[in-house]
Amino acid sequence: MSQILANIAVIAATIGTVTFLIPQILKLLRTRDSAGVSTTWPALGFVTNVGWFAYVIAQSLWAAILAPFVTFISYGVTLWALARTGRDLSAGYRRGLAWAGLLIATTIFGGWDVLGVVLGLSYGVMLSPSLWTAFRTVVPSGVSPGTWWIGTAEATLWGYYGLYNADAGIVTFGVVGIVGSTLMLLRYYLTRRVAEVAA
Repeated sequence: MSQILANIAVIAATIGTVTFLIPQILKLLRTRDSAGVSTTWPALGFVTNVGWFAYVIAQSLWAAILAPFVTFISYGVTLWALARTGRDLSAGYRRGLAWAGLLIATTIFGGWDVLGVVLGLSYGVMLSPSLWTAFRTVVPSGVSPGTWWIGTAEATLWGYYGLYNADAGIVTFGVVGIVGSTLMLLRYYLTRRVAEVAA
């Protein structure tokens, strides 16, 4: 029964991962409003998911292989959508390259298990620019709450899958994802309510 639940969790988590960025991409393309949306976030997300793709192959976690593959493509599309709003992406690209160097060095000197934990924690690194930007923007109107609701559900499911497989990297990803997504949702809804009251 536990194996069945773990399989269901990874399928549902993969669906969440694959759809996570769709609301944000659509909002950027529809409104051209990127207020509160970080340009570093998708650059780090792209690199991090390339790392996850290599990690799940190295750890033979074949049920999880589709999620990082589709997600690094989705982060690339998010960068493109941000560029269409007129944002300068050069700082995000530089930070993404620096992050790639750090993940490669971690793998070379620490091995795959250490990379797994770093990747789990890296979700926090990846989300930090997003949260920082949203919290510094008076009304982060460009943020899509749908993305962060999906992120909360996705992180919960990945956390369960990681617990079942005793994989510290995936469990860490789950915990960090729940905290980060919840903070983003709180910021979005609280500032929206304040803006509505002021209007």
